[in-house]
Amino acid sequence: MTIKLIAVDLDGTFLRDDKSYDKERFAHQFERMQEQDIHFVVASGNPTLAIAEYFKEFKDKIGYVAENGAVVQDAKELLKEYLFDNKLYRETVNYLKETFSETGLLAVNNQGGFYEKSEPVEFIQDLTDYYPKVTGVESLAVLTHDISMLTGHFPVSIYEKISAQLNAEMSHKLQAKASGFGYIDINSVDATKKNGLNLLQNRWHILDEEVATFGDNDNDQEMLAFTPNSFSMATGSRLAKQSANHIIGLNQDDSVLDTIDDILDHKF
Repeated sequence: MTIKLIAVDLDGTFLRDDKSYDKERFAHQFERMQEQDIHFVVASGNPTLAIAEYFKEFKDKIGYVAENGAVVQDAKELLKEYLFDNKLYRETVNYLKETFSETGLLAVNNQGGFYEKSEPVEFIQDLTDYYPKVTGVESLAVLTHDISMLTGHFPVSIYEKISAQLNAEMSHKLQAKASGFGYIDINSVDATKKNGLNLLQNRWHILDEEVATFGDNDNDQEMLAFTPNSFSMATGSRLAKQSANHIIGLNQDDSVLDTIDDILDHKF
């Protein structure tokens, strides 16, 4: 089966630990993708603004499944956005702050993120690695902006356990997924990377068997499970590895680019 869509997660997958990638090599690969009519999609917990920063030369030629599927774009065209209901948003923020008082919390939409000015300086500085535009506010609970994702930072040793606890509390309304480095992302139950890719597949007339996906964490699970051409990183979470049909090397070693070369050479 010919691959017609390649979807990659960013942190821990496509990007090296220092947030870099081999741009010259990828530019050559992207040219080959276009020659073979292969669509390239970034499926990430990051907002579209952050994704576009990594792919400045290609930003108007790629697909976006941003914020774990809460925002789906074909180049500049917004196709779908899953927003929090205002009442549910306030209830969720209050629950998180009351139950996990030490948690750094960020409210996200397609334009950037919002944090409370009282958050620790270390948390605010860490946000700039993932979100190019963040704004401090007095209280997230009274925020009037549209919000598509909440993300919280928890101790790495327990954050997967907390993710399961949050899902037990919010089932049928929202879903919480470990996204790496101690962060847990909270989205609408319909906002998944798989659903975002399915929207783009329908638009481009691409079958599941014609999709290749790459990921490393729990928020990649659905997109790794739905296609036979799925690749987890060797350092991936237990759930990511269980869901993928192939295990490849490390993000530090450009293993995703190596596999893309194999796809372009029709070895898959």
